[in-house]
Parts: sequence; structure tokens; C-alpha cells
Amino acid sequence: MINEPGPGSGRTAALLTWLRRQWPVPFRPWAHGRDVAILYSTMVVVISLMIAIQPPHRLAALVEQSSTNLANMAAHPFAVLFLSAFVVSPATGLILIVPVLICYGEVQRWLGRVSTILVIVFGHVGATLVVMMLEITALHRHIVGFSVVVKPDVGVSYGMFAAIGALLFRVPPSWRTVYGLATLAVIAVLVIWFRDFTNLGHAAAYLIGISLSWLLHTAALRRPAMVQTGRKSAIVT
Repeated sequence: MINEPGPGSGRTAALLTWLRRQWPVPFRPWAHGRDVAILYSTMVVVISLMIAIQPPHRLAALVEQSSTNLANMAAHPFAVLFLSAFVVSPATGLILIVPVLICYGEVQRWLGRVSTILVIVFGHVGATLVVMMLEITALHRHIVGFSVVVKPDVGVSYGMFAAIGALLFRVPPSWRTVYGLATLAVIAVLVIWFRDFTNLGHAAAYLIGISLSWLLHTAALRRPAMVQTGRKSAIVT
């Protein structure tokens, strides 16, 4: 039996066609293959601006409730891990959307949608857990005050640094060393200058991105060889 497409699939196709027609013509080629980056960036901008226009007390409460600080991670970790990735406060931090859009777009054009989402999720969650571990250790050793437990920690930077790390294997070999040293230098300056847990999280996210990039890139290179081997085996059989 052949399943004919239902009316729902026709409406979806019509909607996608309409959206493609509305998109500015000069940007259509650039946007192709970058839908994850565009969708994520749009959601971050909309959510962050909606929070930014709230009264000060409400704004502070929303940011605190979305933060991956120790108190929230102990109470409802999954919710804040998700929410914190879509909140940028203050709104001036939305300037980071530009490098986020570029980096996520390049990762998607290279490795695809699923791999891009993996880089974002593992970078954001992994760096958050590393920061959490460092804060708990510092508290235990009385290096920091108890205020770190409720210190706000939201934003797109962990995922962004993971994407920057992931792009190391995207850069041509002749420029890979320069790219690696330049990005490491930026992270080192941030860590030394600010001396805070957030920038240690950036360093962790960057290393996570490099590790994922190597694994995903290696898997992508092996896949055609495995398919070709399978075809030869089938022919022989």
C-alpha cells in the first residue's frame, strides 16, 4: 500500500515555500544550511528582549530563575540548563549573537544539524558542570563566599566557545595552528584578566568543542569508506 501525503504535509510544504519567498533574496544562499543557527539566534534575541523590557525587580527574578547557579542546579537542574541557554542579560550582551550565528552556521554547514546541536548541548552542559564542580571545590576550601551559590549565570557563551573549538578541524591545515593559537590566546587573556569561574567555563567549553569536532569529523570521514566496503561485500556476495 502506498501512503499518500495528507493535507497536513501539503500545508507544511506551502508554509515553507512561503517563508523561503519572504526571505530577502541576497541572504537566501547564505542562510542555506544554517537553519539551526538562525532559529536559535532568533529565539535568544526574542526571549532576551522580552525579559529586558520587564520592570527591574521582575527582570532580576527572571534572570535568577533561569540561572545555572548552584542553588538552581540543586533544585531543578534540567529546567535551568535549558532556559539559561536562551537568556542573555543585560541585553547589550546580545552582540554575541553575531559570532554565535557565524560559528553555529559554519559548524552546521560542515557537520550537519544533529552534530551542531550536539556541539551546542555538550558545550553548554559540559561547561556548566565544570563550573559547578569548581565552585563547589572553592566553597569547600573557603576560597569564595557563599554568594557564589546564587550568582546569576546565563547566556550563549558556553555553546559559542564550544563551536569555536569545534571549528578547529574545519580550518585548512595550513591555518589550523594559527587559528588554534589565536583562540587559545583569547581564552587565556579572558581567564587571566577576569579570574572568574565563567571564563574557566569558556575554556572548558572550547576543549569540549575540539574533542567533539575531532570525533565527529573522524566519524564523517570513516562513513563513506564503510559504505564503500559494504557495497563491495554485497557485490562479492
